[in-house]
Amino acid sequence: MFGLLPLSMHKTKPIVVKRYPASNNRSLRAWSAADEYLIKALNELQAVPKKSILYNDSFGYLAIHADVETTDIVCETASQKGAIEKNLDSNKRTTTGQTFLSPFDKPRLKPDVGLLKIPKSLDLFEVYLQHFSQHCSVKGELICGFMTRHFSKQLLELASVYFEDVQQSLAWKKSRLLILKKVKKQPEKDLIHSFLYENETITQHFGVFSAKMIDTATQFLAKNMSTPLGEVKVMDLACGNGILGKLMLDANADLEVHLVDDSFLAIESAKMNVKGKKVHFHQQYTLSAFEPNSFDYIACNPPFHVDHEIDISLPIRLFKEAHACLKVDGVMEIVANQHLNYKTHLIKMFSSVDIVKEDDKYVVYRCVK
Repeated sequence: MFGLLPLSMHKTKPIVVKRYPASNNRSLRAWSAADEYLIKALNELQAVPKKSILYNDSFGYLAIHADVETTDIVCETASQKGAIEKNLDSNKRTTTGQTFLSPFDKPRLKPDVGLLKIPKSLDLFEVYLQHFSQHCSVKGELICGFMTRHFSKQLLELASVYFEDVQQSLAWKKSRLLILKKVKKQPEKDLIHSFLYENETITQHFGVFSAKMIDTATQFLAKNMSTPLGEVKVMDLACGNGILGKLMLDANADLEVHLVDDSFLAIESAKMNVKGKKVHFHQQYTLSAFEPNSFDYIACNPPFHVDHEIDISLPIRLFKEAHACLKVDGVMEIVANQHLNYKTHLIKMFSSVDIVKEDDKYVVYRCVK
């Protein structure tokens, strides 16, 4: 186990944790004081846990410092897993005892301790609470870290659903911990939302963007996007629950539809909503696996958040990769918040960028390669 020291002063050698994919915003770090507080708490445990599990370790800070012989790491996104692997490898901290799990996977052994950096989504927080409570040892303890400015009473209320003993720490470097003990016996609960959209039932797992409705930006794109004719190849990029892919397929059953998202829970949700012999699902955060010049059309409501942080590098990277995937004269249609000003970036990539529709809040761009 390692004591909590500044990264540049670690006892063995300097540890460097980087953001992957890289961001152009130099103010964004790969860890926060909440991550540091979690490792501080782990190091102060009276007994070294035989088995630990990590949740929402964005870039690998927890995995690098929680250097126990057997550690499971629950990764909800492909980018999270990729970043952790790269940072473990670059710091020579990869061990055979560390395994990656999806939120649906059962740990190999019952964990004694869990470290959870609380996500922005309360639904995703509940996914992690349920996972730990279902799989931990009898005396399992879950330590949750968050920045004080992100506190809400709902965090305590949710934690109390799954644990009898819910304690909040003192503030440290503008962060706090929730110490959760004594798991409550819970009836089986499916963490799934179902709701109507255009008279059809849409189903999605807890933790997927826009919990109980199709978000207004996606609705704006859905009403203003064009569906290609004929047997062509299309992509719903950052698909979420798959609604755009579903609407395209409903309008043209001959389409070959590829639904792509970084999120495991999003892809599993899209599988419930979009059916067809020529429907394909891809959990990935890069489009490098697709053949260049192979798609006729791409629809996208691009993400620009990493939990509480805004990072415009994310959509810009997606636009560049989508451009490479499109055939000559292929089309990408994007919905964006007006204030993000994506057009200044898009006109550098595409031969033409036109506004299809806009209002006070959103704009739909039609980009032709």
